[in-house]
Amino acid sequence: MSAFKSVLMFLLIIGIQAGIWAQEREKELTLQDAIVTALDNNLDLKIEIQTRDYFWESLRSNQAIFVPNLNIEYQRRETNRPSSGILSGADVEKQGNDTLNVGLSQQIALGGTLNVSLQNSRSTSNSAFTTINPALYSTLTLSISQPLLKNFGTLATKKDIYIAANEYRKNDLSLKQAMIDLVYQVEEAYWNLVYAHQNLDAKKQSLLRARDLLRQNEKKVRVGAAARIDILEAKAEVASYESQLLEAEKNILTAEEQLKKILNISQSAEVIMPTDSPEVRSMALDFNAFLQEAMDSRPDILQARIELESHNIRVKYARNQMLPDLQLTASYYTTGRGGDQLIFDPDSSPFDLNRPVIGVISKDVIDALEEVVSNLYRNYSIGIKLSVPLGQAQEKARLAQARIDMKRALLNLQRVENTIFSDLKQALKELEANRKLVESNQIALELQAQKLKAEEKKLSVGMSTNYQVLNYQRDYANAQAGALQSTINFNLTLARINRIIARNLEEYGIHFNDFQRD
Repeated sequence: MSAFKSVLMFLLIIGIQAGIWAQEREKELTLQDAIVTALDNNLDLKIEIQTRDYFWESLRSNQAIFVPNLNIEYQRRETNRPSSGILSGADVEKQGNDTLNVGLSQQIALGGTLNVSLQNSRSTSNSAFTTINPALYSTLTLSISQPLLKNFGTLATKKDIYIAANEYRKNDLSLKQAMIDLVYQVEEAYWNLVYAHQNLDAKKQSLLRARDLLRQNEKKVRVGAAARIDILEAKAEVASYESQLLEAEKNILTAEEQLKKILNISQSAEVIMPTDSPEVRSMALDFNAFLQEAMDSRPDILQARIELESHNIRVKYARNQMLPDLQLTASYYTTGRGGDQLIFDPDSSPFDLNRPVIGVISKDVIDALEEVVSNLYRNYSIGIKLSVPLGQAQEKARLAQARIDMKRALLNLQRVENTIFSDLKQALKELEANRKLVESNQIALELQAQKLKAEEKKLSVGMSTNYQVLNYQRDYANAQAGALQSTINFNLTLARINRIIARNLEEYGIHFNDFQRD
């Protein structure tokens, strides 16, 4: 009767579980599809893409220093003041001035600044001694200011651009590293789910064998061919496998949820059914070739080299800041004049406030600009300014800090190289060990199957004991678990090697260029 209850409980457990799964849709999923889904949905990867794009905008911001600036300025000024003497030409001096300046300024690559400006002014006065009223003036100026020592050259000008470009490259590589890590996480979660399903199948087989042995023992006890202790031992074994079966089912749920989390489909009610099976394939293990591939392709070592390059730029810039500040300034400008030139009666006194005007020579703004363009009135200036600090404590400290940072970057590069060497060496050893373990576990599984089959035959003819068969069943179950686990471990180690040498994107036909900015 107790055996019947045990069978009923087992069928009830299986039935309930089957009913739950029947209500949920199954989704068959290959490893390739899982990886593509993760790359499309994973939130951590989306964050990395946003971070990369942020540094792209930072680079664009730094490049904007070479965008020309247009300057437009207008000013109206009027002054009124009491006359200071007869030469003022009026009781109240009134002057008006309108200025309109238009200019372009441009940062040049060598560190200087180039300016082009057109200045226009119109002035009026109530003074009787003013001969041009209103007076129009135009001036076209070309000027340059160029450092010759400190801040000279493209390095001083483009330092921030170079560093911003390197930061963008580093974050682009961070995105690639995130993709490599994500592919490995999917592989690990996928194979763990495969193992969980295969382990469940193995537990079901073990439970069926234990139940079959229990039924045989019950028949033998009824006919007096076996002792009741054999039934108790078989029942204990059945209970143990039932517990292991429940644990295996729980492991499937855990492994499935982990994979769903990575794929960002945790809210999906579908049951993932992995369709790929782990394989053990032979491959050439060339440590030197793998090491070279890792040194050429791994994002972390490329990032370390870029970081070293950035610190080298900072050292050169800090060294340049130690130089004296020698500035060359030069300008060239031409002028033109317009307005109404008053022609007074030559017979009148120049001190006569009411002397008659006998004519006016008028020139408008166009006339003034024509004089500017014709280059009639040439003017230039050139100069050098030297500024030497009496102490350079701050500059020396910054140079020392830059050199320290560069040494740290070099040490970090060496550390990354050593890590790659060590990780790859260990992973290749593990892969070879796992390959041998797969072979030995497969042989052990076949031998355990033969032993169990032979022992069951011996038991059927009374030449073995129930205890011995139970032990052989446990040995076979352990051999099954070992064979499954070693095969999974081989595939996980192979996935880790592809991650170490940054090859796993290529293995699954994923092109990083598709994720880069145009």
